[in-house]
Amino acid sequence: MSQGRYLTAIMFTDIVGYSALMGKNETKALNDMQLSRTVQKRLVEEFEGNWWKEVGDGAMSTFNQASDAVYCALEIQEHLREYDLELRIGIHLGKIQKEESEISNDCEIIASRLRAIAEPGGIYLSGPVQKAVRDQSDIKTLYLGELRRNDVDFSIKTFALSGNGLPPVINGAAKRLSGHTWAGADLLRFTAPPGTVRLKIGR
Repeated sequence: MSQGRYLTAIMFTDIVGYSALMGKNETKALNDMQLSRTVQKRLVEEFEGNWWKEVGDGAMSTFNQASDAVYCALEIQEHLREYDLELRIGIHLGKIQKEESEISNDCEIIASRLRAIAEPGGIYLSGPVQKAVRDQSDIKTLYLGELRRNDVDFSIKTFALSGNGLPPVINGAAKRLSGHTWAGADLLRFTAPPGTVRLKIGR
């Protein structure tokens, strides 16, 4: 693949509760992962995306259009709910460096972190993604606040998709972020808008 910087939507997914299920029923966990990947790969292809890599029970895909990534994420959640599977999904839009077999940029990290803090069954978007799809009448979003990395001087406006069978976000920016923390330079901080509940992220 040729090198260069490309404006790309990156989607990260993982299965909610997969590690716990592996401890209880490894066969079911592996079957669920295979089912999830089969459904995701088919839908990513339908929405003209690229299945980039698999990370544990999760996956990373890329899209030329943010709207394709968002609609694909909605379809993935809808299809997997039929099998009682919940995913977390994060999507970010930015310029990335594509090389032989890697994507190098903070964009990948941001998409992964959005996925990590999403509600079970939810889809979180960065500000650039929301801006790209905000004129779509069938896409509804709620502003949550800002993600801030401690090691760099920028923050990421964060939105949750709403409706379409997705989990509700209570009181707008007030959300539950239980069980997630990042160590060292990868630590992220969630800053709610003024007048909303202060929230703590752990992992």
